[in-house]
Amino acid sequence: MTSETTYREKGRAVVLAALMVLSVVAMSAAFAGGAAAVNSSNTETINDGDRFWQGEQLYVSGIDSNNWDSSTEDEVALIDDEGTLVREIPLKSTDDDSTPYINLDTSELSGEYSLEAATTGTPSSVNFTVNDQNLQADFSANETSLNTEEDLTLTSARNGYDVNVTAEGISGSNLAHALGVKGNADVTVTDDVVTIETVESSQEWTVAFDEGNFSTGEQTFTFTANDTGAETSTSIELTSAADTTANFDANTYEQEVGDVAQFTLEPSQTDEMYVNVTEENENYHAVLRVHSYDDADEVTVNFNTYTASTDVAGSFSAADKGEVELVNSTNNIGGDNRLLPSDFEMEAYVANSSEGEADATDAAILILNERSTDDLTTWTAPATHNVDSDIDTILEDATQSDTVANGDLLVTEVEASGVYGYMTNDAGELVGEGLNINYTDTNDPRYSSPDQFGVNDLGNDAQIVEDAENDTFYVVADIGAHDKVDNDETWNVSFSVNESNGYIQNADDEELVSQEVDVEERSIDFASELDDEDRLEIENSENSEITAETNVAPGTEVTYRIRFPTEVTSGEAVVGEDGTATASWDFSDKEAGQEIDNIRVTETGADAETSASGIIVQGESSAPDSFEYDVSTSPSEPVVGDDVTGTITVENPAEDTMSEDVTFTFDGEELANDTVELEGGASATIVDGATLLENASAGDYEWELTADGEVVADGTLTVEDPDKGDGSDGDDGSDGDDGSDGDDGSDGDDGSDGDDGEDGDDSDDGTPGFGVGVALVALLGAAMLALRRQN
Repeated sequence: MTSETTYREKGRAVVLAALMVLSVVAMSAAFAGGAAAVNSSNTETINDGDRFWQGEQLYVSGIDSNNWDSSTEDEVALIDDEGTLVREIPLKSTDDDSTPYINLDTSELSGEYSLEAATTGTPSSVNFTVNDQNLQADFSANETSLNTEEDLTLTSARNGYDVNVTAEGISGSNLAHALGVKGNADVTVTDDVVTIETVESSQEWTVAFDEGNFSTGEQTFTFTANDTGAETSTSIELTSAADTTANFDANTYEQEVGDVAQFTLEPSQTDEMYVNVTEENENYHAVLRVHSYDDADEVTVNFNTYTASTDVAGSFSAADKGEVELVNSTNNIGGDNRLLPSDFEMEAYVANSSEGEADATDAAILILNERSTDDLTTWTAPATHNVDSDIDTILEDATQSDTVANGDLLVTEVEASGVYGYMTNDAGELVGEGLNINYTDTNDPRYSSPDQFGVNDLGNDAQIVEDAENDTFYVVADIGAHDKVDNDETWNVSFSVNESNGYIQNADDEELVSQEVDVEERSIDFASELDDEDRLEIENSENSEITAETNVAPGTEVTYRIRFPTEVTSGEAVVGEDGTATASWDFSDKEAGQEIDNIRVTETGADAETSASGIIVQGESSAPDSFEYDVSTSPSEPVVGDDVTGTITVENPAEDTMSEDVTFTFDGEELANDTVELEGGASATIVDGATLLENASAGDYEWELTADGEVVADGTLTVEDPDKGDGSDGDDGSDGDDGSDGDDGSDGDDGSDGDDGEDGDDSDDGTPGFGVGVALVALLGAAMLALRRQN
């Protein structure tokens, strides 16, 4: 097959050749026209160790402060870190003063390099590095909706460079607004490019995707370093804008009048919300603006229902985030009245409803119920707690009681509602109108009033803690610190709401709860009686105990100190709810009759203590110190031909974990050897159905079980031959004189008992077949056989 060139192909070749010539001419013209004038002000010298960035165009005039020596050199050598020539770069002259320079293009360099050529000074080479700028841009999310914001981060190995930013289809002005840099001194906007100067190595912007500037779909941002051309892009998917709303987090809210009600708003695509709060009979109306909550997902508003009628603006506040301000209000309740139980309609808006037509985005109901005073309970807590300690910590150690040892804390728990909007001031003092917490001596003198003082009279010796969420408050007080309180007195603790309160109409409606509390002198004593010589008896056991009885608060620590003639030991215990504190020691090494010089028990950090001499007495047997074993066989009474298995179980009867080294030997063969460890009260099977005999032969087989080298059980397993029985009894002789029983015979292979001998003639006993003596011997033999099998 041959190939021929057609006229069409020849014409195409001519055209292509012409195009090639034209392109070469055009490129030459382009380079000639694009060559920029280089003046000496554009050049720089390189110092040893300088760092440059890939893509930079450098006009290098020499090394350090010395120019290239153009009289001896025509080019400068570029050498890589392995000493290999990369290329020779020709020397050129600047347009203004003919300073020699080279054009160093770093776009394809990366790593360590050197330039070598003669200069007008000493150095003839210089080392420098070229690094990749490594631009990387990322959004904080892959997708977001219009009218939202997302963080955009640009990172680079380089710091302090200028970058051009573009976003597809977005003008430079709108892009600068979206980046939040519009109008900044270091920002230049031209057409669709935003140039940001001196960008940090990790730079972050918050991009606002306003619906007026951006559209749905993929949006790409591109970043280009000005001087190196390093470039990176990142994209984010934009979806339709979400609805702008303000919603309540519940449909119904409830609280008692006099307390602080709360409701929570959830904003969506809005930086401010409005709320209308309207009493069902329209006697009370408030319009609120909620704002400055940043990016919070919810904002909780406090509504003090006690001050609502006297200070509308001050009754509303933000619980934690944001700010709440009153926009408009109507108050027909009157300054001398309080909000009464009623329903309040609440509507949420994203625009000010008081300035014209606006549509509510959500609605809810606030129900204000009747307030009440319900109950009072007293507790006692250890004196080691401070009055102002954390209430949860105090309550953990508190015990409900109507008795308090002088110096312990008296905790009064009051169940009441409708008081938490005004009960205390910022200093924690009781200031609520008509609210009283009093302590009154029940001893009513004949010619004067009983002693009484209020909670504020205790000063720093009392603390009021409110738990409004549970309609409860606590008063923690050291009432013994008041100079009117003495030991062995009974005081009445009360909380009352009188007619000075806005919710109490007259004296007949006054509310009162109270509890009487006995104040006792702190005391502690031994729970056990002393012996005739006033000594406390202590057993010599591993768990020798001493118990004290006291009236101090449960949870109080008690310290024991025991002085022997030659040593001193101590111990600690905590008072339980039964008023006792028990400590224990290991006195198992003490001899009965050994005397103790002194035993003293003291409640930690307080005054109550007692002491006595003591004596060691013989204690009860100590706790088990070894395992209990059970050895069994199957069958329990084997006969010739049986396969016999053995099982051994063990139990730890003690409270503590113990271990023993156990061995089991059967018929001279060791079948088990192991260390057994059991927790207190636990049991285990250490030999489970092990084969002892196969097709057993008649005879006796000895076995032994040892623990820690001591024999704990042993015995003999007897295999009987049923065909031979126990040996013949011989002929029944005549009863005669009862005759002799004869020898029992040797056990032999068949275990026969030997002949019983002749009985002789029947005697006057009249026992058929046997005489009395024979019967007794048989009975004794059976008993001994039974005992042997048990072993």
